[in-house]
Amino acid sequence: MIENNLVFANEKNVEVIDDDFFWSVLIIDDDPEVHTVTKLALHDFQFDNKKLKLISAYSEKEAIEILQVNNSFVIILLDIVMETSNSGLNIVDFIRNKLNNKFTRIIIRTGQPGYAPEEDIINEYDINDYKEKTELTSTKLYTTTRTALAQYKHLDELEKTKNELYENLIVDSITKLYSREKLYRDLKEYKKVGLILIDIDSFSTINNAYGYPIGDKILKEVAKILLKTNTINNLVYRIESDSFIILLENKTNDELFEFSVKLKNILVDEQYNIDDLTLRLNLSIGISNYPYDMNLLQKAEIALYASRKKQDNKIEFYSEELEIIKIINNNLLWSKRLSKAIVLNNIKSYFQPIVECKTKKIVKYETLVRLVYEDEVYSPIHFLGAARNAGLLTKITKIVFEQACEVFSSNDLDFSVNITDHDLMEKDFSNTLDNFCKKYNILNNRVSLEILEEQSINKNVQAQKNIRELKELGFLLSIDDFGVEYSNFSQLKSLDIDSVKIDGSFIKDINLNQYSEYITQSILFYTKKINVKTVAEFVHSKEVFDEVKNLGINYAQGYYFGKPESKLI
Repeated sequence: MIENNLVFANEKNVEVIDDDFFWSVLIIDDDPEVHTVTKLALHDFQFDNKKLKLISAYSEKEAIEILQVNNSFVIILLDIVMETSNSGLNIVDFIRNKLNNKFTRIIIRTGQPGYAPEEDIINEYDINDYKEKTELTSTKLYTTTRTALAQYKHLDELEKTKNELYENLIVDSITKLYSREKLYRDLKEYKKVGLILIDIDSFSTINNAYGYPIGDKILKEVAKILLKTNTINNLVYRIESDSFIILLENKTNDELFEFSVKLKNILVDEQYNIDDLTLRLNLSIGISNYPYDMNLLQKAEIALYASRKKQDNKIEFYSEELEIIKIINNNLLWSKRLSKAIVLNNIKSYFQPIVECKTKKIVKYETLVRLVYEDEVYSPIHFLGAARNAGLLTKITKIVFEQACEVFSSNDLDFSVNITDHDLMEKDFSNTLDNFCKKYNILNNRVSLEILEEQSINKNVQAQKNIRELKELGFLLSIDDFGVEYSNFSQLKSLDIDSVKIDGSFIKDINLNQYSEYITQSILFYTKKINVKTVAEFVHSKEVFDEVKNLGINYAQGYYFGKPESKLI
């Protein structure tokens, strides 16, 4: 036969194969004729416009020597029985477990059918195919090789895609620093770690004023400086839009602080020349260090939050003594108590009388929320912040509103209920209140809704919609705490208000403080012009009431007339 007349020289020198031009195939068999026949059968083989590069090994020892130098073979055509009955499987184990090569396709060929590997071995080592030499004709060898190459190509493409996805996962696309995901992984790997969290103050202002392309260029410049400064290990991450982390090992608090000061000075002193702009940055820095090994990033974020509260030298270490920790613990405590109180019906309404200044007669009541816990009654100062953070404000408002409707359904008195900016941002809030009034046969115009704002509602579409609907339904609207924060004259222009409650800080000492009197007179001047009623709160004495009455305020409320009680006077 022609195969017997064609002889190939043994490759004693291992080649480093360029995979861009060839598919590399390793033939491992102790029978030289098998090598000859295989090379002849696959001589003209091509797949994806690439030919095969066939390398021979004639023993287990020689095969392992070749694989130690070149582990990039696409296919291995392997005989099971050579020096020993396990030589082939030893090579498979070396490839899969020692070299950790999961992609090379392994085709076992044997002239001894009794030495076929068990099914569990084929599965464990991901052996691509098993053929007896007698059945592996040229055509079948061609087909088997083509199938193995197609599988290898598919696995290779999957691996490249996986690597690209992983790269995108762990590398920030703008700065090319590591990402938050990479930080999470590194925190599991490294021990005795310290984190320096750097945040650019008011970075959103830069984006809004100059556009995101300018902001991105600044982020890139900051990243370069951080990499250049952190020459220790270059573990630098961008974890949010304007927040960066440096991870350091085995550093004392003093070393971390010293490094942070140096870093802050470099970044703050730098002039950032971006296009035609010259900008400077301000920073806040939070630091956490072992032995706070648990939730180290969260602790750095808490320290950062605390550093923002400082006026200067905005660098803060995490400590259990930080004021923010006390606030967080308090919020957690009251959030739990609130949830329990709602379930047990321990959210209660108290009522404080409001008198008409001219007659000194009680004409209405304000409904005030209280929380009962272990037989103690708590005012909102204890739990209002926790309710806001826990998203329970509107739930509480609805409870209080319904309780008020039930109480005032048995009389003709008017009453007021506090509502929040959160309430006004809820869809169908106006209809909910209207339904409560219908349930208890309360005329809507008996109810004054006192708006408490922590953030402005002037530009909130849903809030404005609810306000319009509440007015159309006949409810009266009042601005609470008028004269401070968001409760100011601009609201009287933009909202259809029936009354304002002048903040107690101006009323409680109005008989003694001339500035409080001037501010109150300014409020009265404007409200009278636009026909808006006024209520004075914190009226705690006859002297304060006389001043309030003389100034022309319409209504008064405070301990001088009665404390909040669970029953009407």
